[in-house]
Amino acid sequence: MQAGVARRIDDATGVTHLSDLVVTMVALTDFAAVWWFAQHLRRDEEPGPARRAPLSAAAAMATAAIVLFILTPEADRFGKQAHGWWIVYAIAWIGYGATTAVAAAAIFWRTARSMRSPLLRYSMIALTIGVGAELPYLVIRAIRWFVPGTPAELAVAGFWCSFARFVVVALACSIAALEPMRKAVVYWGRRQRLHRLWSLLRESTPELVLHEPVSRTADLVGFGNTWELLHQRVVEIRDSITFLHDGWATPALLRAAVDHAGKTGAGPQRLVAIACWVEATRRQALAGVPRTAQEPGQELLPDVRATASTMRREVSQLVRLHRHLTSRAVQDFAGRQASSPASPVS
Repeated sequence: MQAGVARRIDDATGVTHLSDLVVTMVALTDFAAVWWFAQHLRRDEEPGPARRAPLSAAAAMATAAIVLFILTPEADRFGKQAHGWWIVYAIAWIGYGATTAVAAAAIFWRTARSMRSPLLRYSMIALTIGVGAELPYLVIRAIRWFVPGTPAELAVAGFWCSFARFVVVALACSIAALEPMRKAVVYWGRRQRLHRLWSLLRESTPELVLHEPVSRTADLVGFGNTWELLHQRVVEIRDSITFLHDGWATPALLRAAVDHAGKTGAGPQRLVAIACWVEATRRQALAGVPRTAQEPGQELLPDVRATASTMRREVSQLVRLHRHLTSRAVQDFAGRQASSPASPVS
Protein backbone atom coordinates (compact mmCIF):
# COMPACT_ATOMS: atom_id res chain seq x y z
CA MET A 1 0.00 0.00 0.00
CA GLN A 2 1.27 3.48 -0.83
CA ALA A 3 2.43 5.53 2.13
CA GLY A 4 -0.04 8.33 1.42
CA VAL A 5 -3.01 5.98 1.37
CA ALA A 6 -1.81 4.30 4.56
CA ARG A 7 -1.56 7.63 6.36
CA ARG A 8 -5.06 8.61 5.26
CA ILE A 9 -6.52 5.38 6.62
CA ASP A 10 -4.71 5.74 9.94
CA ASP A 11 -5.54 9.45 10.25
CA ALA A 12 -9.18 8.99 9.27
CA THR A 13 -9.75 6.22 11.81
CA GLY A 14 -7.35 7.35 14.49
CA VAL A 15 -6.04 3.77 14.77
CA THR A 16 -2.31 3.32 14.40
CA HIS A 17 -1.25 0.66 11.87
CA LEU A 18 -4.84 -0.01 10.78
CA SER A 19 -3.59 0.32 7.21
CA ASP A 20 -1.14 -2.52 7.87
CA LEU A 21 -4.01 -4.65 9.13
CA VAL A 22 -5.90 -3.91 5.91
CA VAL A 23 -2.86 -5.01 3.91
CA THR A 24 -2.73 -8.20 5.98
CA MET A 25 -6.37 -8.96 5.20
CA VAL A 26 -5.79 -8.44 1.49
CA ALA A 27 -2.69 -10.64 1.56
CA LEU A 28 -4.30 -13.51 3.45
CA THR A 29 -7.29 -13.34 1.10
CA ASP A 30 -4.92 -13.59 -1.85
CA PHE A 31 -3.14 -16.58 -0.30
CA ALA A 32 -6.46 -18.30 0.33
CA ALA A 33 -7.72 -17.53 -3.19
CA VAL A 34 -4.66 -19.13 -4.80
CA TRP A 35 -5.01 -22.18 -2.56
CA TRP A 36 -8.72 -22.39 -3.36
CA PHE A 37 -7.94 -22.15 -7.07
CA ALA A 38 -5.48 -25.01 -6.71
CA GLN A 39 -8.08 -27.07 -4.84
CA HIS A 40 -10.61 -26.28 -7.55
CA LEU A 41 -8.33 -27.85 -10.17
CA ARG A 42 -8.75 -31.24 -8.49
CA ARG A 43 -12.07 -30.77 -6.72
CA ASP A 44 -13.33 -34.21 -7.73
CA GLU A 45 -10.45 -35.85 -5.88
CA GLU A 46 -10.82 -34.01 -2.58
CA PRO A 47 -13.41 -34.64 0.15
CA GLY A 48 -15.65 -31.81 1.31
CA PRO A 49 -13.61 -30.70 4.37
CA ALA A 50 -10.42 -30.49 2.30
CA ARG A 51 -12.13 -28.27 -0.26
CA ARG A 52 -13.17 -25.91 2.53
CA ALA A 53 -9.65 -25.74 3.98
CA PRO A 54 -8.65 -22.46 2.25
CA LEU A 55 -11.75 -20.64 3.50
CA SER A 56 -11.46 -22.09 6.99
CA ALA A 57 -7.76 -21.24 7.28
CA ALA A 58 -8.30 -17.70 5.99
CA ALA A 59 -11.17 -17.10 8.40
CA ALA A 60 -9.12 -18.39 11.33
CA MET A 61 -6.11 -16.26 10.39
CA ALA A 62 -8.24 -13.16 9.88
CA THR A 63 -9.89 -13.64 13.26
CA ALA A 64 -6.53 -14.18 14.96
CA ALA A 65 -5.04 -11.11 13.28
CA ILE A 66 -7.90 -8.86 14.41
CA VAL A 67 -7.88 -10.18 17.98
CA LEU A 68 -4.10 -9.91 18.30
CA PHE A 69 -4.18 -6.45 16.73
CA ILE A 70 -6.56 -5.37 19.48
CA LEU A 71 -4.57 -7.03 22.27
CA THR A 72 -1.16 -5.78 21.16
CA PRO A 73 -0.03 -2.30 22.23
CA GLU A 74 0.29 0.18 19.37
CA ALA A 75 4.07 0.32 19.68
CA ASP A 76 4.40 -3.44 19.10
CA ARG A 77 2.07 -3.75 16.10
CA PHE A 78 3.76 -4.55 12.79
CA GLY A 79 7.18 -3.67 14.13
CA LYS A 80 10.51 -4.83 12.78
CA GLN A 81 10.67 -7.33 15.63
CA ALA A 82 7.89 -9.22 17.38
CA HIS A 83 7.22 -8.57 21.06
CA GLY A 84 4.50 -9.65 23.45
CA TRP A 85 1.25 -10.66 21.82
CA TRP A 86 2.73 -9.92 18.41
CA ILE A 87 4.92 -13.02 18.73
CA VAL A 88 1.73 -15.08 18.54
CA TYR A 89 0.71 -13.15 15.44
CA ALA A 90 4.11 -13.73 13.82
CA ILE A 91 3.97 -17.47 14.44
CA ALA A 92 0.39 -17.70 13.17
CA TRP A 93 1.17 -15.67 10.04
CA ILE A 94 4.24 -17.73 9.17
CA GLY A 95 2.32 -20.96 9.72
CA TYR A 96 -0.62 -19.77 7.64
CA GLY A 97 1.57 -18.54 4.79
CA ALA A 98 3.67 -21.70 4.73
CA THR A 99 0.57 -23.91 4.76
CA THR A 100 -1.08 -22.10 1.86
CA ALA A 101 2.15 -21.99 -0.16
CA VAL A 102 3.06 -25.65 0.29
CA ALA A 103 -0.49 -26.91 -0.28
CA ALA A 104 -1.06 -24.83 -3.42
CA ALA A 105 2.41 -25.46 -4.87
CA ALA A 106 2.06 -29.22 -4.39
CA ILE A 107 -1.27 -29.27 -6.22
CA PHE A 108 0.02 -27.07 -9.04
CA TRP A 109 3.05 -29.32 -9.49
CA ARG A 110 0.98 -32.51 -9.60
CA THR A 111 -1.41 -30.86 -12.03
CA ALA A 112 1.47 -29.72 -14.26
CA ARG A 113 2.73 -33.28 -14.55
CA SER A 114 -0.64 -34.48 -15.83
CA MET A 115 -1.27 -31.62 -18.27
CA ARG A 116 -1.28 -32.58 -21.95
CA SER A 117 -1.25 -29.00 -23.19
CA PRO A 118 2.29 -27.53 -23.17
CA LEU A 119 0.94 -24.04 -22.51
CA LEU A 120 -1.11 -25.15 -19.51
CA ARG A 121 1.82 -27.21 -18.25
CA TYR A 122 4.07 -24.14 -18.35
CA SER A 123 1.35 -22.17 -16.60
CA MET A 124 1.12 -24.72 -13.79
CA ILE A 125 4.91 -24.81 -13.41
CA ALA A 126 4.99 -21.02 -13.24
CA LEU A 127 2.27 -21.10 -10.58
CA THR A 128 4.33 -23.62 -8.63
CA ILE A 129 7.39 -21.36 -8.79
CA GLY A 130 5.40 -18.24 -8.00
CA VAL A 131 3.64 -19.70 -5.00
CA GLY A 132 6.88 -21.31 -3.87
CA ALA A 133 8.55 -17.88 -3.79
CA GLU A 134 6.38 -17.18 -0.77
CA LEU A 135 8.43 -19.60 1.33
CA PRO A 136 11.77 -17.73 1.25
CA TYR A 137 9.84 -14.54 1.97
CA LEU A 138 8.36 -16.14 5.09
CA VAL A 139 11.78 -17.37 6.19
CA ILE A 140 13.21 -13.86 5.82
CA ARG A 141 10.21 -12.39 7.61
CA ALA A 142 10.69 -14.84 10.50
CA ILE A 143 14.38 -13.97 10.79
CA ARG A 144 13.60 -10.26 10.89
CA TRP A 145 10.90 -10.79 13.52
CA PHE A 146 12.90 -12.97 15.88
CA VAL A 147 16.59 -12.18 15.24
CA PRO A 148 17.74 -8.74 16.37
CA GLY A 149 20.10 -6.65 14.27
CA THR A 150 19.32 -8.13 10.85
CA PRO A 151 20.85 -6.22 7.91
CA ALA A 152 18.70 -4.00 5.71
CA GLU A 153 19.60 -6.11 2.68
CA LEU A 154 17.55 -8.93 4.16
CA ALA A 155 14.44 -6.77 4.04
CA VAL A 156 15.15 -5.94 0.40
CA ALA A 157 15.51 -9.64 -0.40
CA GLY A 158 12.20 -10.34 1.30
CA PHE A 159 10.53 -7.61 -0.73
CA TRP A 160 11.77 -9.09 -4.00
CA CYS A 161 10.60 -12.57 -3.02
CA SER A 162 7.16 -11.17 -2.27
CA PHE A 163 7.21 -9.16 -5.50
CA ALA A 164 8.23 -12.22 -7.51
CA ARG A 165 5.39 -14.21 -5.99
CA PHE A 166 2.70 -11.78 -7.08
CA VAL A 167 4.18 -11.13 -10.53
CA VAL A 168 4.84 -14.77 -11.42
CA VAL A 169 1.38 -15.90 -10.26
CA ALA A 170 -0.26 -13.18 -12.36
CA LEU A 171 1.93 -14.07 -15.35
CA ALA A 172 1.09 -17.76 -15.01
CA CYS A 173 -2.62 -17.01 -15.06
CA SER A 174 -2.11 -14.86 -18.16
CA ILE A 175 -0.31 -17.74 -19.90
CA ALA A 176 -3.23 -20.05 -19.13
CA ALA A 177 -5.62 -17.51 -20.65
CA LEU A 178 -3.85 -17.99 -24.01
CA GLU A 179 -4.77 -21.69 -24.15
CA PRO A 180 -8.12 -21.24 -25.99
CA MET A 181 -6.35 -19.19 -28.67
CA ARG A 182 -3.61 -21.80 -29.00
CA LYS A 183 -6.17 -24.57 -29.37
CA ALA A 184 -8.08 -22.64 -32.02
CA VAL A 185 -4.90 -22.20 -34.07
CA VAL A 186 -3.98 -25.88 -33.68
CA TYR A 187 -7.42 -27.09 -34.74
CA TRP A 188 -7.45 -24.67 -37.67
CA GLY A 189 -4.06 -25.93 -38.82
CA ARG A 190 -5.12 -29.56 -38.63
CA ARG A 191 -8.27 -28.81 -40.57
CA GLN A 192 -6.20 -27.22 -43.32
CA ARG A 193 -3.89 -30.24 -43.47
CA LEU A 194 -6.91 -32.41 -44.25
CA HIS A 195 -8.36 -30.13 -46.92
CA ARG A 196 -6.82 -31.83 -49.96
CA LEU A 197 -7.83 -35.33 -48.86
CA TRP A 198 -11.30 -34.07 -47.93
CA SER A 199 -11.71 -32.39 -51.34
CA LEU A 200 -10.70 -35.54 -53.23
CA LEU A 201 -13.10 -37.75 -51.32
CA ARG A 202 -16.07 -35.38 -51.31
CA GLU A 203 -15.66 -34.88 -55.05
CA SER A 204 -16.08 -38.61 -55.60
CA THR A 205 -18.99 -38.99 -53.15
CA PRO A 206 -21.39 -36.13 -53.97
CA GLU A 207 -24.26 -38.22 -52.58
CA LEU A 208 -22.96 -37.46 -49.09
CA VAL A 209 -22.73 -33.69 -49.52
CA LEU A 210 -25.64 -32.24 -47.55
CA HIS A 211 -24.84 -28.56 -48.05
CA GLU A 212 -22.74 -26.44 -50.33
CA PRO A 213 -19.15 -26.37 -49.03
CA VAL A 214 -17.66 -22.99 -48.22
CA SER A 215 -15.06 -21.56 -50.55
CA ARG A 216 -11.39 -22.20 -49.99
CA THR A 217 -10.90 -18.58 -48.96
CA ALA A 218 -13.69 -18.76 -46.41
CA ASP A 219 -12.24 -21.99 -45.08
CA LEU A 220 -8.81 -20.41 -44.68
CA VAL A 221 -10.06 -17.35 -42.81
CA GLY A 222 -12.62 -19.21 -40.68
CA PHE A 223 -11.43 -19.34 -37.07
CA GLY A 224 -14.82 -19.79 -35.42
CA ASN A 225 -15.79 -23.17 -33.95
CA THR A 226 -12.45 -24.63 -34.97
CA TRP A 227 -12.88 -27.85 -32.99
CA GLU A 228 -16.34 -28.46 -34.43
CA LEU A 229 -15.14 -27.83 -37.99
CA LEU A 230 -12.15 -30.13 -37.54
CA HIS A 231 -14.38 -32.87 -36.15
CA GLN A 232 -16.82 -32.39 -39.02
CA ARG A 233 -14.03 -32.68 -41.57
CA VAL A 234 -12.74 -35.92 -40.07
CA VAL A 235 -16.26 -37.36 -39.97
CA GLU A 236 -16.90 -36.41 -43.59
CA ILE A 237 -13.62 -38.00 -44.69
CA ARG A 238 -14.49 -41.21 -42.89
CA ASP A 239 -18.02 -41.16 -44.29
CA SER A 240 -16.66 -40.89 -47.82
CA ILE A 241 -14.14 -43.69 -47.26
CA THR A 242 -16.84 -45.96 -45.83
CA PHE A 243 -19.17 -45.08 -48.72
CA LEU A 244 -16.50 -46.01 -51.26
CA HIS A 245 -15.68 -49.17 -49.34
CA ASP A 246 -19.28 -50.37 -49.20
CA GLY A 247 -20.01 -49.43 -52.80
CA TRP A 248 -17.01 -50.50 -54.87
CA ALA A 249 -14.44 -52.34 -52.72
CA THR A 250 -14.82 -55.97 -53.80
CA PRO A 251 -12.96 -58.70 -51.92
CA ALA A 252 -10.83 -59.23 -55.00
CA LEU A 253 -9.87 -55.55 -55.06
CA LEU A 254 -8.92 -55.61 -51.39
CA ARG A 255 -6.77 -58.71 -51.89
CA ALA A 256 -5.08 -57.07 -54.86
CA ALA A 257 -4.44 -53.94 -52.78
CA VAL A 258 -2.83 -55.99 -50.02
CA ASP A 259 -0.66 -57.88 -52.51
CA HIS A 260 0.43 -54.67 -54.21
CA ALA A 261 1.26 -53.01 -50.89
CA GLY A 262 3.39 -55.98 -49.92
CA LYS A 263 5.37 -55.79 -53.15
CA THR A 264 6.01 -52.05 -53.28
CA GLY A 265 7.47 -51.52 -49.81
CA ALA A 266 6.50 -47.85 -50.20
CA GLY A 267 5.45 -47.43 -46.57
CA PRO A 268 3.36 -49.08 -43.86
CA GLN A 269 1.79 -52.01 -45.70
CA ARG A 270 -1.68 -51.64 -44.22
CA LEU A 271 -1.90 -47.91 -44.92
CA VAL A 272 -0.60 -48.36 -48.47
CA ALA A 273 -3.19 -51.09 -49.06
CA ILE A 274 -5.94 -48.78 -47.80
CA ALA A 275 -4.69 -46.02 -50.09
CA CYS A 276 -4.71 -48.44 -53.04
CA TRP A 277 -8.32 -49.49 -52.71
CA VAL A 278 -9.50 -45.98 -51.79
CA GLU A 279 -7.93 -44.52 -54.92
CA ALA A 280 -9.25 -47.35 -57.09
CA THR A 281 -12.80 -47.03 -55.77
CA ARG A 282 -12.62 -43.24 -55.94
CA ARG A 283 -11.87 -43.46 -59.65
CA GLN A 284 -14.70 -45.93 -60.14
CA ALA A 285 -17.11 -43.60 -58.38
CA LEU A 286 -16.01 -40.66 -60.52
CA ALA A 287 -16.37 -42.78 -63.67
CA GLY A 288 -19.95 -43.67 -62.76
CA VAL A 289 -19.34 -47.39 -62.27
CA PRO A 290 -22.45 -48.90 -60.62
CA ARG A 291 -22.17 -49.78 -56.95
CA THR A 292 -21.83 -53.46 -56.10
CA ALA A 293 -23.93 -55.09 -53.40
CA GLN A 294 -21.19 -56.96 -51.55
CA GLU A 295 -19.83 -57.31 -48.04
CA PRO A 296 -16.06 -57.05 -48.38
CA GLY A 297 -15.45 -56.87 -44.63
CA GLN A 298 -13.98 -54.04 -42.57
CA GLU A 299 -10.40 -55.25 -42.20
CA LEU A 300 -9.03 -52.55 -44.48
CA LEU A 301 -10.91 -49.56 -43.11
CA PRO A 302 -8.64 -46.91 -41.51
CA ASP A 303 -8.12 -47.29 -37.79
CA VAL A 304 -9.91 -44.87 -35.48
CA ARG A 305 -7.19 -42.95 -33.68
CA ALA A 306 -9.05 -39.85 -32.51
CA THR A 307 -8.63 -38.57 -28.98
CA ALA A 308 -11.06 -36.30 -27.20
CA SER A 309 -8.82 -33.26 -27.02
CA THR A 310 -6.90 -32.84 -30.27
CA MET A 311 -7.39 -35.81 -32.64
CA ARG A 312 -3.69 -35.41 -33.37
CA ARG A 313 -3.15 -39.08 -34.17
CA GLU A 314 -6.28 -39.26 -36.31
CA VAL A 315 -5.26 -36.25 -38.38
CA SER A 316 -1.71 -37.56 -38.72
CA GLN A 317 -2.99 -40.90 -40.00
CA LEU A 318 -5.28 -39.26 -42.56
CA VAL A 319 -2.50 -36.96 -43.75
CA ARG A 320 -0.26 -39.99 -44.31
CA LEU A 321 -3.13 -41.69 -46.13
CA HIS A 322 -3.40 -38.73 -48.50
CA ARG A 323 0.35 -38.83 -49.07
CA HIS A 324 0.11 -42.47 -50.13
CA LEU A 325 -2.98 -41.75 -52.24
CA THR A 326 -0.95 -39.41 -54.42
CA SER A 327 2.14 -41.64 -54.56
CA ARG A 328 3.25 -43.25 -57.81
CA ALA A 329 2.78 -46.79 -56.49
CA VAL A 330 -0.86 -46.19 -55.56
CA GLN A 331 -1.60 -44.27 -58.75
CA ASP A 332 -0.14 -47.13 -60.82
CA PHE A 333 -2.28 -49.65 -58.95
CA ALA A 334 -5.46 -47.63 -59.46
CA GLY A 335 -4.62 -47.14 -63.13
CA ARG A 336 -4.21 -50.88 -63.67
CA GLN A 337 -7.47 -51.59 -61.88
CA ALA A 338 -9.30 -49.08 -64.06
CA SER A 339 -7.92 -50.53 -67.28
CA SER A 340 -8.28 -54.22 -66.39
CA PRO A 341 -11.46 -56.28 -66.77
CA ALA A 342 -13.75 -56.43 -63.76
CA SER A 343 -12.35 -58.69 -61.09
CA PRO A 344 -14.41 -61.57 -59.82
CA VAL A 345 -16.17 -61.14 -56.53
CA SER A 346 -14.22 -63.85 -54.76
